[in-house]
Amino acid sequence: MQQLASYILAIEGYPSPVYVVSQSNEQQTYHDDNVEICESITLYHFDNGVVISKLSEQDKQAYASDMVCEDYWLSYRVVIAHIAISPQQKSFSNLCQQSFWLKMQQGLAVKPPLQPEHKQT
Repeated sequence: MQQLASYILAIEGYPSPVYVVSQSNEQQTYHDDNVEICESITLYHFDNGVVISKLSEQDKQAYASDMVCEDYWLSYRVVIAHIAISPQQKSFSNLCQQSFWLKMQQGLAVKPPLQPEHKQT
């Protein structure tokens, strides 16, 4: 079973065992309660036939935000897969949350396997 993290790492430009071969993007902007909302959906096609969608949504408020990490909704979902991928979907509420998660996933990917301890007699 492959991890969705491998695909998200590749999408975001981190080292990964899979790689993106093509992508297509659609964007739209609309207004809701005097707030401009930018929405984007991108389909990523991978070398092994898997297709992952990335949906992002960001509020473009008229005033400058002083938040350290503004709301920026991201959702990754397996669209097509002929192999088992887990989980099938992963969401984030801002880029800081995604960045931390990606660092954790990257760290897990590069850790060497545990070696059994050898006792000296």
